[in-house]
Amino acid sequence: MAQLEKAIAIITGASAGIGLAAARRLRSLGYRLVLNARREDRLQELAEETGAAAVAGDITDAAVRARVVEACGGRIDLLINNAGYGEPGPVETVKEADYRRQFDVNVFAAGAMIQAVLPTMRRQRSGKILNISSVAGRFGYPLFGWYCASKHALEGLSDALRLEVAPWGIRVVLIEPGPVETEFFDVSLDRAGPLMKDETSPYHGFFRHTAEIERDLMKRAATADDVADVIVSACKASRPRARYVVTRMAKTTVFLSRILPRAWFDFALRKQFRVPGPGDVG
Repeated sequence: MAQLEKAIAIITGASAGIGLAAARRLRSLGYRLVLNARREDRLQELAEETGAAAVAGDITDAAVRARVVEACGGRIDLLINNAGYGEPGPVETVKEADYRRQFDVNVFAAGAMIQAVLPTMRRQRSGKILNISSVAGRFGYPLFGWYCASKHALEGLSDALRLEVAPWGIRVVLIEPGPVETEFFDVSLDRAGPLMKDETSPYHGFFRHTAEIERDLMKRAATADDVADVIVSACKASRPRARYVVTRMAKTTVFLSRILPRAWFDFALRKQFRVPGPGDVG
């Protein structure tokens, strides 16, 4: 890695949550930042605060990605693929356009950013790529099947990439948070509003305890700063781990997913997410 005062980091999805916290922490370490997000006003505020270059726009747009790389000025030491969101709903009922859009943001745009920075990193024979995944990349849970699928895809892509780019000294890291106190759940629940109110849906019973489940998860949630601390640890490490799981609850869940028979683990998830029984659905 270059000297920190010269190192250049790209962060996508930087206007809020994990991306915002990571930008502030990395700037305090001396990184020069190139930030991307769709919300131009909030991105510009952060750019002024951190002295960063700001490239507003949808990261799924090839022209936006080109502008991000151009703003780096020929050197790229760190890419943090943070842009992403969750499209809630049963696998059966989420519209095709919605789950395709989720893969466009969570997987294909991240992959395209990786392709965009690798020529520079290979020329430098150094660099780090941090993909912000989730414990949802390890296992699926109800009402977020398409989100879980996108994170599974990002994890598989990262595992292959880690092996492919190792000869050039490029490191690939997955950051796997559990629940985080960001806009994620609020945005997801807002998008799920029509589904939750549709009493004719065969899945209506799944939404009865949504507010209670969210409260329980938020009691044990990490903050965006907690995740940023882990990101900093991965950035500082000369040989970072392939995966960093964030929060004790997330670590416990991943551990249980490894040691429990699948039927037992599924039972635990059904209890946690209050999946209705056969007598509670039509």
